[in-house]
Amino acid sequence: GCYNTDLANSLGNLLNRSLNMSAKYREGRITAPSGLRVTVESLAKNGVVTETVELNNPIEIVASNALRVSGARKNYTPAMEAHEVSRGFGAAYAVAIGCNELIERTAPWKLAKAPAQADHLDAVLYSLAESLRIIAILISPVLPKAAHGIFDQLNWKLDEAGKDTRFRLADAVWGGLPDGHVLGKPVPLFPRIEVAA
Repeated sequence: GCYNTDLANSLGNLLNRSLNMSAKYREGRITAPSGLRVTVESLAKNGVVTETVELNNPIEIVASNALRVSGARKNYTPAMEAHEVSRGFGAAYAVAIGCNELIERTAPWKLAKAPAQADHLDAVLYSLAESLRIIAILISPVLPKAAHGIFDQLNWKLDEAGKDTRFRLADAVWGGLPDGHVLGKPVPLFPRIEVAA
């Protein structure tokens, strides 16, 4: 339904923007800054409710996004087990929306102009790629083609291309993409279907 269309559009857009920025600013190579892991861990330990915190530091904004992404699985699993697919989908959709907000709030194009912000830019770009990897796993039961498309473009698990063994819910935890991983090139996730006149 329209839900899938909305998700498809925002996902396609997110994937495209994320890969283009990584290609433009880092030649597609993602870096996981050490400060990011520490901040994610400390926010998690303090039980921070991400929505209520006024975060200004890009690393903290990214870390709170990481927690939101990790939390998506908690909402997703019971929904899918109860065959409430749209609620499960809602969890994946929330991650995509959070990532689009992350882009607006951290303005990677501004960070890219400031050499002192290099770590912040790395954190944002890593976060986007990692969130997309997790989104792909969450949508794979419903939109397998899109999920494979995301993994292909992230240059991830290419040895399992086209197989559903590629997506394991156990892998939908933060920090799966290794430091220095090189992403693929962006191609439209849902090409507009041309109808012959």
